[in-house]
Amino acid sequence: MKLFHHLHINLPKRASRVFTHNSTFFFLGLALCAGILVFILILGEQRIKKIDDQVIHTYSVINNAQELSMLVEGMLAAQRAFILTNEEKFIIKLHNRRDEGSKLIAHLSELIGENKSQSSRLDELRHHFNEFSIKLEQRAQTITISSPTKFILDDLETVDGIKDNILRINSDILREEYDLLNTRIDEIEAQKSKYFAILLIGIIITSAGLFFFNGFLLRTQKRQSRTEASLKNTQERLELAIEGTQDGIFDWDLKTGQVFYSGQFFKMLGYDRESSTSKIDDFKQLLHPEDAARTQNYIEQYLDGKISEYVQEFRLKGANGSWVWINAHAKAIFGVDGKPLRMVGAHTNVTLAKEAEERLKAEKTQAEKENRAKSDFLAHMSHEIRTPLTSISGIAEIFEKNQDILNTKQKKLIRTLHSSVTILKDLINDILDFSKIASGELELQEESFRLCGLFEEIVSMIALRANQKGVSFVFDYKDVKDINFYGDSQRLRQILINLIGNALKFTEEGGITIKAYTEKRKDNNILRIDVTDTGIGIAPENFDLVFERFKQADSSVSRKYGGTGLGLSISKNLAKLMNGDIILTSQLGKGSTFSVLLPMKLDRPEESKKGSEKINDQIKGALSKNKKILVVEDYEGNVVVLSHILEEMGFVGCDIARSGIEALALWEEKNYDLILMDVQMPEMDGLTATGLIRKKEKTEAIPYTPIIGMTAHALVEDKEKCITSGMDAYLPKPLVVADLKKEILKYVNKKQEAA
Repeated sequence: MKLFHHLHINLPKRASRVFTHNSTFFFLGLALCAGILVFILILGEQRIKKIDDQVIHTYSVINNAQELSMLVEGMLAAQRAFILTNEEKFIIKLHNRRDEGSKLIAHLSELIGENKSQSSRLDELRHHFNEFSIKLEQRAQTITISSPTKFILDDLETVDGIKDNILRINSDILREEYDLLNTRIDEIEAQKSKYFAILLIGIIITSAGLFFFNGFLLRTQKRQSRTEASLKNTQERLELAIEGTQDGIFDWDLKTGQVFYSGQFFKMLGYDRESSTSKIDDFKQLLHPEDAARTQNYIEQYLDGKISEYVQEFRLKGANGSWVWINAHAKAIFGVDGKPLRMVGAHTNVTLAKEAEERLKAEKTQAEKENRAKSDFLAHMSHEIRTPLTSISGIAEIFEKNQDILNTKQKKLIRTLHSSVTILKDLINDILDFSKIASGELELQEESFRLCGLFEEIVSMIALRANQKGVSFVFDYKDVKDINFYGDSQRLRQILINLIGNALKFTEEGGITIKAYTEKRKDNNILRIDVTDTGIGIAPENFDLVFERFKQADSSVSRKYGGTGLGLSISKNLAKLMNGDIILTSQLGKGSTFSVLLPMKLDRPEESKKGSEKINDQIKGALSKNKKILVVEDYEGNVVVLSHILEEMGFVGCDIARSGIEALALWEEKNYDLILMDVQMPEMDGLTATGLIRKKEKTEAIPYTPIIGMTAHALVEDKEKCITSGMDAYLPKPLVVADLKKEILKYVNKKQEAA
């Protein structure tokens, strides 16, 4: 069976003799009928040409209108791409497509100028297009300054609405033009029919029957020549197209089981064979054993009508014994009874694509493995650094609180020690926060708190540093001092300390002003905190750069002022995690303003009244009775620091356990009000010890003892392990004294209430 057949039509010899015998009469009558025929031809051709020009004109309107729809979609795609990537090339694309759209509308206006209804629609479309262009330009400029989510959504709805109006009007224009096109096509077909009818009548009349036969013979000969030439050209084009695709063509006769394969099919498998026909069983012999049943089942489902399209992949055996991945796509031909007769399609070699896919999978697996190794290393190094840092930090704070007993030189050393420890703690926290943000593991711990309490804490931390540097420091929060805010106070404090510390670092003279107030944006109440300095300032082209990780606006800045370049990046990501943002305004050499914008989450005043009390006063009230606490810690430095902190808080002595086994023994002997449990210890870790305590409390009806976990591992999964084991709370090392006091107060009171 062959796919293609050449059509051959031989003219009878008699036709040639008839043509010769009647040539004399034909030429005699030629002069008479020539004038009539030419007149008919000219009139008919002029009329057809006129209608044909109208059809071409209508096609031009349709093509321009369709192109305008694609340009509108392209403008919106370019503008959205600019929003996502902030790359200038997409704005250039937007401008180019806008100009092309304006030219298309002008061209359409020329084409349909005489059609009043279409002109009216085009005027309305031009108005919406101009509005659409202006709106996209405005949004591209506005979106670079991050706006609240609702503003962006409202703007999206407006732009989509304008776009829908343009497409609706354009559809109306297209609909009318298509109707007009159909009318003109019908008219030209009618005119052609009329033309040929008149021509036929003219031939009959002018040729008097004799010339009709000769004319018919000549027309038949010409038509056949054109048909043969057309078929030949079509076949050549089709064969060239098939060769160009590198696909192997097949034609399967389902009744006989015979399958025709093109030469390219054998070539892709490595066989030196021309196109040929063979049985379908030969194809099945080439199938990979693992693919045979699946491939056969898929074909049966397609021929039964259960699958609408035949596209599948399988492996065929090549000439060298290797397996070649094939993508098969085909179409079945059905008889009048609905049964499949033939299946014609193509096979494409996709082995390289499959191999690339396997390489990508392997690379992905390797990357995930390396990422896990990096996380494990980060967690291990965090623990190894944080454990001794806890004791160093604690000792530095203790000495700093007791400076009265030190001489001037010792005080200077202590300040240097405390400053260095603070920098190291901030560096470790920044690295861990960056890792959490990058992996999406950072969680907000939202609670009710008074803004004034948080701001007072920040003032106490920053004022001394500003005074030592000799710059003024003003924090104006009178407008929000009575507001009870619901959110993550620790992360808000981290953002502000980063921004204020950054301002302090780059300000040599003048001062730093912080103003906290509320403002309304798009019917939303916003907490706004402006951190303004009189420092070195930032050039506008570097605004985005300062928020990138590990980068600063200028390499000379890093050399002079130091820093990792993580603080601002982390702060902006934290603000976005809180559904807010940080925006920057600055002038080189005249200072900068970093503005924190956060959606307001307010609580009733009575819900936070207790939180406004001094933490030390609350602890003093809770420790009116003799309280017992167990510290489980194997690192001696941390034992010394924790003992000192607890003694300052009012705990008269505390028991120490240096492993989980010792902790269990002491807990069974005494009824503690609270346990501070280290996680990683020799013999038995804190997680195991906590689990055993909770199990005994449940089975032996022992009073519940609050347990606060302490670990140098500071990732999200570490917190989950602590809580899952039965711990009530979790504190990362190095311990923050304020956080430790809050947790102790919370669970000592809880124990007292339970009693």
